[in-house]
Amino acid sequence: MDHAPLPRRYLMFFAGVVSSALGIALITLAGMGTSAVSSLAYVLTFVFPGVSLGCFTFLVNCAMLGGQALLLRSKFQPIQLLQVPATFVFSACIDLWMDLLSALVPSVYAGRWVVLLLGCGFLGLGVALEVVPNVLILPCEGFVRTCSQVFGWDFGKTKTGYDLTMLCAALLVSLLCLRSVHGLREGTVVCALTVGFISRFFCRRIQRVWERRHPSLAHT
Repeated sequence: MDHAPLPRRYLMFFAGVVSSALGIALITLAGMGTSAVSSLAYVLTFVFPGVSLGCFTFLVNCAMLGGQALLLRSKFQPIQLLQVPATFVFSACIDLWMDLLSALVPSVYAGRWVVLLLGCGFLGLGVALEVVPNVLILPCEGFVRTCSQVFGWDFGKTKTGYDLTMLCAALLVSLLCLRSVHGLREGTVVCALTVGFISRFFCRRIQRVWERRHPSLAHT
């Protein structure tokens, strides 16, 4: 994939951003919590009802980009600032999808499970489409990658630790500001257990399709 035409790789990445935003919107609209990486931003929408999930998603991601810069210092590459427009597109798409789809979410509990599982599917697909082209990365995942590189930690374990930290931060903010738990429910657990498997499933298949279409890249 690294030898594929650059515009095509960026197109795939931004398709992944749109798909991930759709997944997060569906998961959130299902009303059974949200994904771990979005949990803090989602809880903040209950603390500040006038601010959208997309806006808080943008702010949290910008904070994670700042964290990357602090950890890397002089090794921070200016090209990583492209994470900002990618995050803007991601955040805007979350709000757009939520506005477009909010009226379509069923009120019955069983129907909300369907919406939740569809959201997990789109989020897993989006993550795969973002990872396979290897051009950019959204700031939250970029912060995980930076911690892994700087401290020599395993990426998978670091990602798990990051997700748990976000969940704990969301829970703490909810209890301190709202005196009860908001935005963290059974859907949050389902996302944590399924999205990683779904993304790996799509990663393998997207890579295989790409190699079939570009046989010369299969062994590069």
